[in-house]
Amino acid sequence: MALESYSSRRRGEDRGYEDRGRGKAEYSSKGLSERGRESRDTWTSSYRSGSGGGAPPPAEKSMPLAAALKGLEEAAGCTDFTLRCVASVLESPGIERTDAEVALSKVNSWLGSTPDRQVLSQVAGSSVPAAVVRAIKKFKNEPLAAALCCVAIVRSSGSLEAAVAHLKVGALEEVGGLMDRHPHHGGVQNVCLLVLVSLLKDSVAARQAVTLGAVSRVLRAMEATAGREVQFNGLAVLRHLIGDGRAPRAGLQDAAMRAKVAHQNDNVVCTMANDVLALVTPRFKEVLCWHWQSGWCKLGPRCTYAHGPTDLPPERGSYAYGPTDLRALGGVAA
Repeated sequence: MALESYSSRRRGEDRGYEDRGRGKAEYSSKGLSERGRESRDTWTSSYRSGSGGGAPPPAEKSMPLAAALKGLEEAAGCTDFTLRCVASVLESPGIERTDAEVALSKVNSWLGSTPDRQVLSQVAGSSVPAAVVRAIKKFKNEPLAAALCCVAIVRSSGSLEAAVAHLKVGALEEVGGLMDRHPHHGGVQNVCLLVLVSLLKDSVAARQAVTLGAVSRVLRAMEATAGREVQFNGLAVLRHLIGDGRAPRAGLQDAAMRAKVAHQNDNVVCTMANDVLALVTPRFKEVLCWHWQSGWCKLGPRCTYAHGPTDLPPERGSYAYGPTDLRALGGVAA
């Protein structure tokens, strides 16, 4: 009887250990899954919730469309009143495309190619970023008007404060939607790539862009349009997404190689392509190419080894030799 009681009690303890072990495993698995989902949601909503640099500015009361257009017509420069006029025009329910283009052209002329920091701060603290981002969605079927919205974002995102102001109101989502709407329009794709370059100023924005599918959109744009600007700007976006956004590497090496081969005589594009390749290719250009030293390398610009000392990474500052290059050092090849 004592033996049976002991055995029964032992079996109960064993079942208890098993239940506790199973519960711990299930909790751990569930906890990891929830933590991953929470992390993804945090990156996606970080700027929306204001953690990227303060709450978005309060919405200003819209002006009547006619009054706002008259204010823009008489505007001599960028002031709080004229910015309110721009936002009122873009937010007007019955706005025509031509009226939106007038307002956007005004903003772009005030900002110029090198906007003043005070102007950037004025724009970031106004309702214009939200109005411009919403105008992208409103005019998604009008490439010219949508492109002017993107130019306004590019020119007004010269500071982190201004970039965050656009990120909070969903600029990444709307730009991604515009790229999906016009996948074969080279001009639209290029200006959207410029927007991404201007907004990805830190790792939070880069990771949010990766989560929203920016990598696949950039690769699609680079594959559809071989023009220099699309290739260069696409590579610039990929460099941010890889370095700061920890983007998956699949397909990135091929895209960078295609851009480099297509524009092999353009040092600017080749340098940007090499920057991307250095992030996705182990030991890229760290060793001199033996075939090149022998007189000819059939891979040409596709070769991942250095074709001369100027092709080596700048930080090395000297030649690097592979195991078959000992003759160049006065030794004997093994």
